[in-house]
Amino acid sequence: MADRRVRMLVLSPFPEEAAGTRFRITHYIPYLESQGFDVTVDSFFTPSFFRLVYRKGQYPQKIVAFAGLAARRLAAMPAARRYDLIFIYREAFPIGPPFVERYLSRGSAAIVLDFDDAIYLRNSSEANRFVESLKFAQKVATIVGLADRVIVGNEFLAAYARAHNSAVTTIPTCVDTSRFVRRTVPSAPGPPVVGWIGSPTTTPYLAALGDVLRETGRRRPFLMRVSGSAEDFSLPGVDVRHEPWTIGREVELFNTCDVGVYPLTDDEWSRGKCGFKAIQFMACGVPVVASAVGVNRDIIEDGVNGFLASSPAEWVDKLDRLVADPSLRARLGAAGRKTIEERYSLKVQAPLMADLLRDAARAGRHQGKRA
Repeated sequence: MADRRVRMLVLSPFPEEAAGTRFRITHYIPYLESQGFDVTVDSFFTPSFFRLVYRKGQYPQKIVAFAGLAARRLAAMPAARRYDLIFIYREAFPIGPPFVERYLSRGSAAIVLDFDDAIYLRNSSEANRFVESLKFAQKVATIVGLADRVIVGNEFLAAYARAHNSAVTTIPTCVDTSRFVRRTVPSAPGPPVVGWIGSPTTTPYLAALGDVLRETGRRRPFLMRVSGSAEDFSLPGVDVRHEPWTIGREVELFNTCDVGVYPLTDDEWSRGKCGFKAIQFMACGVPVVASAVGVNRDIIEDGVNGFLASSPAEWVDKLDRLVADPSLRARLGAAGRKTIEERYSLKVQAPLMADLLRDAARAGRHQGKRA
């Protein structure tokens, strides 16, 4: 292995339009290639199917499209075992028992599993509740046990993984700080912009913040910019402006905001999240108010590099302070940017990822590494 490049296959359920695929593996690829890896990415969902999944209903179209994608993935599995290393993001096959992962584990390629959500819990979008009936409760635990190495995004997930595998490493989700940069032009005239950037599945978190946003707006004016939400999302009493989300505009969208919000509920699923929207806002020098849940409390030091909120009253107070005070926004934004540069940047995390993957490839399949 030392005298040749490492042939690495990435299996992901989602295409690069999904943040998890981009920021858990594909943005590492240029660095990995410079370090002797040849990386092939094979996503189960196509971009068009990924968009279809989030639409309500349309089950016949979803079933037909899924069947074709499943056949393609299964046909590719014999060739997959010829790689030196197989990196599985979340799971290799999105429904049923872990038969694909078990098949891959019987080959000579080392298996590295990565996940950044509490995927062992039952959780799916309202548009696809039927999928729950096709999930197997012990699938994730089995895949974790089959892997030679497991990478997770935070210590909450690591505690779960270590119950099934002793070779667990935490690598937080990070950003390329040469791409996620502070805006170079001043804010536009007018009320400050409070921004939320998410997805259809995370829109309920923003909806739950409705009373907070209305009360903040009664105190002083602001514009609410929303990107990536469910198509029919609105907040009566709040001036909401929708901005279409695209990969090409990702950094620009964060930079159009003066304040970012990252609301979550305090439950097991949220405690498994990796605080990534907060990280993206902070990387762009945008001060963020985030729910004091899970890893957010590790990323944000309240009042130093952002704000944490545990109650509606705290949310209103801290949002109001940021909307009212440009100097406070500048101070917290600069401190947040520094935090990301020091702890959550690609520059810091990429060498750790490369070392872990190289060690896994060199070791190959090694049954003794499993718990």
